[in-house]
Amino acid sequence: MINLSNRLQTIAGRISKGETMADIGTDHGFLPIYMVNSGISPMAVMTDVSESSLMKGQRNFREYADIGSGIYFRTGDGLSVLKKSEVDTVVIAGMGGKLIRDIMNADMKLTSSFRKFILQPRIRQGELRKWLLENGFTIIHEDLAEEGKYITEIITVLSPGSEICDDDGQCLSITDCNIQGNNDNMIFYRLPPWITEATGPVEEFIMRNLDIEKKKLENVMLSKKRDHILEANICSAIYYLKGLLEEYRKNG
Repeated sequence: MINLSNRLQTIAGRISKGETMADIGTDHGFLPIYMVNSGISPMAVMTDVSESSLMKGQRNFREYADIGSGIYFRTGDGLSVLKKSEVDTVVIAGMGGKLIRDIMNADMKLTSSFRKFILQPRIRQGELRKWLLENGFTIIHEDLAEEGKYITEIITVLSPGSEICDDDGQCLSITDCNIQGNNDNMIFYRLPPWITEATGPVEEFIMRNLDIEKKKLENVMLSKKRDHILEANICSAIYYLKGLLEEYRKNG
């Protein structure tokens, strides 16, 4: 019996019963084994660019999975090991936001053939959101999950041309967003307005990011050559985050 971490359990919760799935960069393979064993997914594909990493998933499969279960193994780069529309949902978790973007951008025809993506970027989350929205993906869920001392971000999106909403998730596109500012608006993408509707420790997440921006401002103001444009941008970010926190506390 596999007990998933809070992070993986949150990801699993965004896969609906009957959906087939692929786990890109599966490593230990716990998520696809759990999805098939629990009867949620009738079929799952484990993939990894490293054959040695995929072997860990194969070992766990032999130990935990039912004989004859619909789990398949592929070694290769990104989505290239999948056929078009082979699965309903693709999970890409535990990588940097830039790498996730590059994996999805490598072959947009292939990428768009999969209806849903569940993404968990470790870093550069804002850059990934920006790319997703600018390329026609629809964000339907944001989840926050604690993992040790970290709060991880899980972004569920529908591919361009897919049915706009499933379940009761909020549906957003770049045209829905009133984006203003002079610093490429990365604070908007790092903590978008709809993050207040996310599941998980929202208040703690906003406060941590607010503390980071305050520390940045302190360092800039103490430097010998003050960058007033950067200072203004950080102040704008602090003001924005305070507004998010106030909204969450008012509606939470």
